[in-house]
Amino acid sequence: MSLTKQFSLGFLFVLLLVFFGTVYINVNSFRAYVESQLSSHSQDTATSLGLSISPYVGDENSLPIVETMVNAIFDSGYYQRIELRNTENTVLLEKENPPTPQGVPNWFRDLFPLNPPTSESEINSGWSIAGVMTVTSHPGKGYAQLWENAQSTFRFTLLLFIVGSALLYAVLRIILTPVSAVVRASERISARDFSEIEDVPRTEELNLMVRAINKMASILNKQHNELTAQAQSYYQSAYVDSLTNLGNKLALDNRLARLFADKEMAPTGYLVIIRLSSLGDVNQNEGAQTADIYINTLAHIVKSKGAALSAEIYRVRGGDFVVLLEGVNETRCCDFLNDLSEEFSAQSLPMYTHGFAHIGAAKFNEFSNKQQLLENADAALTSAKNTTKRWQLASELETRISQSEWRKQFNRIIRDNAVDIVRQPVKDFDNNLVYSECYARFRGENEQEYLPMSQLIAESQHLHYAGELDTVILKKILTLLSADGAETVAINLSPLTLAERIYIDKFLELVKKAPESAEHLVVEIQEVCLQNAPENTHYLAKALRSLGAKLTIERVGSSIAAFAHLRKLRPNYIKLDGSFTRNIHKMEDNQFFVRSLVNIAHGLNIIVIAELVEEEIEAQTLQELFVDCIQGYMVSAPTKWIEST
Repeated sequence: MSLTKQFSLGFLFVLLLVFFGTVYINVNSFRAYVESQLSSHSQDTATSLGLSISPYVGDENSLPIVETMVNAIFDSGYYQRIELRNTENTVLLEKENPPTPQGVPNWFRDLFPLNPPTSESEINSGWSIAGVMTVTSHPGKGYAQLWENAQSTFRFTLLLFIVGSALLYAVLRIILTPVSAVVRASERISARDFSEIEDVPRTEELNLMVRAINKMASILNKQHNELTAQAQSYYQSAYVDSLTNLGNKLALDNRLARLFADKEMAPTGYLVIIRLSSLGDVNQNEGAQTADIYINTLAHIVKSKGAALSAEIYRVRGGDFVVLLEGVNETRCCDFLNDLSEEFSAQSLPMYTHGFAHIGAAKFNEFSNKQQLLENADAALTSAKNTTKRWQLASELETRISQSEWRKQFNRIIRDNAVDIVRQPVKDFDNNLVYSECYARFRGENEQEYLPMSQLIAESQHLHYAGELDTVILKKILTLLSADGAETVAINLSPLTLAERIYIDKFLELVKKAPESAEHLVVEIQEVCLQNAPENTHYLAKALRSLGAKLTIERVGSSIAAFAHLRKLRPNYIKLDGSFTRNIHKMEDNQFFVRSLVNIAHGLNIIVIAELVEEEIEAQTLQELFVDCIQGYMVSAPTKWIEST
C-alpha cells in the first residue's frame, strides 16, 4: 500500500473515532442530564400533588375530588405512572401511560436508555400519615429531547468532520506531493533520467529532502554529460577531419573494414575518389587560407550532391576525398558523377590551373577486396584527368538484371512469400543466447537459387520496394516464431522503411496481430535513421515499448548521431559498428572509443553488443572493455530457420 493511502486511511480512522466518540459522549452526557431532570420533575410533582390532596385523603367520599386533581396533572402526558396508596399499602388510585415514546427509533432507545426514577411523597392528615403518593415521570419527552439533541450534535459534528477531512486532505497533499515527486525522481534516476524536481516545498524537512534528491540528480546528470561530451570529443579528434568536419582516413579504414567483413548484408555500390586537381598550385600561389577555402568548397559541393544518395564522405589526405555510395546502381552512380562534373566545371577561376577536380570510381560487392578496390579507383582517377567529363569508372559492370525485371521479381516475392530466413545468434560471454538476428534470402523463380542480395538490396531501395519486403520478412518470421516457441529473434528494418510512416504503421499492425510473439521480437534499425528520420524512429520506439517488443540500434559509432538520442530513445540494445570490432586488439584508438561508448550505454541500462567478431582475441578484448554480448562467425555462422512440422 502506498504511503499516501496509509496516511489517508490512518488519519481518516482517527477522525472517525473522534467523530463517533464526540457524538456518543455528548449524547450520553445529555442523557444523564435528562434523567436528572426527570427525577427532579417527578419529585416536585409528588410533593406538590401530595400537599394538594392531603385534606381529602382518608375520606372515601372525597376520593372523586382526589381523582380529579390527579387527572388534571396526569393528563398532561408528562407522567408514566401516578399511584396513591393508603397506610395499609392498598392502592386507592392508579394512573398509567404506556412507556413507549413516539418518533424515537428503537435502536436509539436501546443505545441510550432512560430510566426515570420513581419519587414518593407521604400525605399527612393532621398529625398522622394518611397515604403515600408515588410519581414516575414519562420518558417520552426526555427521549424526544435526547433524540433532537443527538441529531443536532450529529449534524454539527459531521460538518466538523467534513471540514476536518478537507483540511486533512489539503495537508496530506502539501506533505505527500513532494514525497511523491521524490519517489518519481528516484524512479527516473534509476532509469537514468536525471531531470530535477521543479516544485521545491517550503516545509523545512521536505525542502531538505527534495533539495538532496535534486543535488544527486544534478551530479549524476553532470557526470553523464561529461562522459558523453568526452566520447564525442574523442570521436571528433580521432575520426573527424578538423577542417571539413568529414570523416578522416581512420574513419574510412574502419568503414571499409566493416563493409567487407559483413558477409550477411551483401554490400554493393561504388567507391569514388575525388582529387582537387589544382590544390598544390593554389596552396603555393594563393596561400594556405585560400587552399582551405578551396577544400571546403569541394566538401560543400559533394555533401549537397550526395545527400540524396546518403553518400558517406571522407577526406583522407590533402585534396583527396573518398565517397562511399552503398546500395547505388550504375545509373545512379553515373548521374551523381555527371552532377559533380558539371559543378566542378562551373568553378572556373584562373587559380585552378589544372581544373577544379577529377574523379575516379570503382564498383564493389560482397566479393570485393579492399586493396584491389582502392587500386582500381585510383587507376580510374588517374585516367579521369585526361577525359573531357573529368570522371572515369574503373571497369564495366557485370551483366545486370534490368529494372523492369527487378520489379517483376519483387512483385513475385511479395505475392508468393518467396523468402527464407537464416539466423545468427547473439550470445553473452557465458555462451547464453540473448537473441538471434534474422537475415532474409529471396528465392528465384526456379526455387533452387537465391537472388543476388547485393543487387537486390540496392534495387529494392531504388525502386521503393524496401518497405514491402520488410513486411514480407516480418510475416515469415512471425509465422516461424509462432510455430517454434519462445525464442527471441531480431528483424532488420531498412532506412527507407523508417523514412515512411505508412510502412512503419504496416509493420506495427502485423506485430499487434501477434501479441504472443511481440515480447520475443527485437527490431534492429541503423544509427543513420536517427539522423535521417528521428521523429519516425522515436515513434517506432514508443510503439514497440507499448507492444512489449525490444529495440536495437545497430552500427552505433559510425557517426555521433546516436549520442544525442540514446537517453530519450532508450533502446534495449546497441550494436557497435563492426568497424570497431575488426582487429580491435591492435587498435588503441578504437578501444578507447568503445570503452567510452560502453560506459555511456551502461549508464542508461543499455546492453552493448559487438558484431562481426571472428577471432578469439577480438572477443577477449571486447570482454575486457565490458561489452556485454558478441555476434559473428566466431560464435556461429548463420543457419537456415526450418519451420517446425
